[in-house]
Amino acid sequence: MPFVGRKRELHQLAELLSHPPAVVLLEGEAGVGKTRLLDELIGFPLLIGRCHPMRFPYGPVVEALREACPPPDLNPITGALRPLLPEVAHLLPPAPPPLSEPQVERHRLFRAVLSLLDSLRPITLVVEDVHWVDPDTRELLAFLARCLPAAVNLVLTYRAEDLSHPAAEVLAHLPPHIDHAEIALAPFDAVETALLAEQLLPDPGDLWPLTRGVPVAIEQLARMLAEGRQPGTPPALRDAVLLKLGTLPLAARKLVQAAAVLGQPATERTLAALAGVPPERIERGLAEALRRGLLVETTPGLYGLRQPLATQAVRDSIAPAARRRLQHRIDTPTQPQGTLSPREEQVVRLAADGLTNREIAENLVLSPRTVEVHVANALRKLGLTSRRQLRAT
Repeated sequence: MPFVGRKRELHQLAELLSHPPAVVLLEGEAGVGKTRLLDELIGFPLLIGRCHPMRFPYGPVVEALREACPPPDLNPITGALRPLLPEVAHLLPPAPPPLSEPQVERHRLFRAVLSLLDSLRPITLVVEDVHWVDPDTRELLAFLARCLPAAVNLVLTYRAEDLSHPAAEVLAHLPPHIDHAEIALAPFDAVETALLAEQLLPDPGDLWPLTRGVPVAIEQLARMLAEGRQPGTPPALRDAVLLKLGTLPLAARKLVQAAAVLGQPATERTLAALAGVPPERIERGLAEALRRGLLVETTPGLYGLRQPLATQAVRDSIAPAARRRLQHRIDTPTQPQGTLSPREEQVVRLAADGLTNREIAENLVLSPRTVEVHVANALRKLGLTSRRQLRAT
């Protein structure tokens, strides 16, 4: 995939790694380009390992070190790594005798990893997808971060919405001589999206509304268009969304599904009524859906999915019978819940005539976001769940 944008982040990362020892946390949602940014690092020797959902003990560090080429005359303690690194065991010293105390044995293993990294310097150990880190690797990374040798760096990549513990804990209690930073990668804006799309496809059109600037979604959508297929949800994005949806608690999952079928930002109360979520579970369910990045607060008090492609992926995953029930609730007004303000009445009349939010905003000299809030409030007060129901009122 072509490298677009990220010049500031790349410069910051390269500057940090040029002055080891340093610890860098690289955060961003799935498909936003964390690995692609690392690919642009020129002149920095990297050892890369990845965490996996199955959470193998020490898995990512073993994966990284098995690609190493240890020099001769290693510290004898590195022999403790022979059982974990059979690929390079012949290059390691003999394994030391076992110890009776597990904690002492673990400490020796940690020191062996540290010593091997020191022998490979200058080197940067990269551990990707730390949101899936296993407990043993988590402790090892914390140890390494505090003890990095003079020419060794540590880079950790992760998705904050999938993290069950703060990755920033790795930065806690670092010695003063170890530099550190947190770099967050956001999706592309409309201009950056257009730049990437134009490098992938002649005359791609505006892909930002569908992709919301997620590079992997832009790339896969451009490929679909290049192959003459109708634009749809790219497989990588669909799979990431559905994997995340499947791990949500039931109340949160129902709220996300209701938002997908509704197809427009709605209040917490509207989503809960559509989803049939009990009042005592609404707040926690919404918080979890927001934390995991499936729902976003588009404007204060209004919630929806981040991008149309994600909305389509969730909608398609709902069983037909359940989708029909949700659609029936959308099409069937509930009991009114309040009286419209004069401004809301103006907005409703224009919306009922088929005007868009932008057109209503121009008519009433308001911002489109203010109009969006007025429409949502009016729907709630009228006991409606869909903008199209306004034409029948």
